[in-house]
Amino acid sequence: MYTLEQLRGFVAVAEYLHFGRAAESLQMTQPPLSRQIQKLEADLGVELFARTNRQVALTAAGAELLERARHILTLSDLSRAAVRSVAHGERGTLTIGFTATSALSVLGPVLERIHGALPDVDIDLREGVTSAQLAEIDRGRIDLGLLRSAPADEYGVRELLREDLVVVVPVDHPLAKRGKPCTVDQIAEYPMIGYTQRDSGYFHRKIEWLMGERPVHVAYRVTQILSMLSLVRRGLGIALVPQSTYVMRPEGIRFLELAVPARMAAEAQVSLSAVWSKESRNPALRRALEVLDGVLDAF
Repeated sequence: MYTLEQLRGFVAVAEYLHFGRAAESLQMTQPPLSRQIQKLEADLGVELFARTNRQVALTAAGAELLERARHILTLSDLSRAAVRSVAHGERGTLTIGFTATSALSVLGPVLERIHGALPDVDIDLREGVTSAQLAEIDRGRIDLGLLRSAPADEYGVRELLREDLVVVVPVDHPLAKRGKPCTVDQIAEYPMIGYTQRDSGYFHRKIEWLMGERPVHVAYRVTQILSMLSLVRRGLGIALVPQSTYVMRPEGIRFLELAVPARMAAEAQVSLSAVWSKESRNPALRRALEVLDGVLDAF
């Protein structure tokens, strides 16, 4: 069976029609090149060149092989480049999970940063709550999750965004008419739309911490913030949501600042992080994490 080296030697001789100049272009001496061609002819069982003392010419079989050999060598070079690109994380597939609120804030800048630096990496997007994303990361189905929280000792975690919680109320709500920042005590006086503990545990725990021992009437619990806004707009309760939700500007709703003591300000914020498995072997993930350095500059 012929080798790529034999095909390269054949193409060089076919293009120069001179063994000496072909050998020089390949940075080798003429005798080894002549042996390559002889072995190639023996393997194929045909003569590829008509040789005389004064000239070398392609036979009909040689002319047929020339185009095929060029095609094979091109494919080989492309394959070599593609394999190396995948190994270096410059090609391949990156599956990114995201929450609904991350789509309103960090998802766009993250995608722009990755695509700008790694245009040949295919990105597969999958929406899901934090708990679902962590499960998919564990199964190797998501490479990078944009989610609310994860234990740093089990996963790679990089915080991308920290933002305030704000109060959302119907436009005709008494708190909306005041138009002032709301205290936690004032919020506790009204029915609330809360978060489910199973699928929105991060927000559920955050709200419980804020409300403390105050008696709170939770009228409904939902997982998705879009559903929460819909219920608030219908007057079924008020809610606490990340500040980035404001970009949706839904009709019939007012966003009010949450007033908390300075000592509680940091804890009253919510974070959004990039999370990945420390065991991942996807080179595209490694490169993506490199280009995400400084992604906060996009905000």
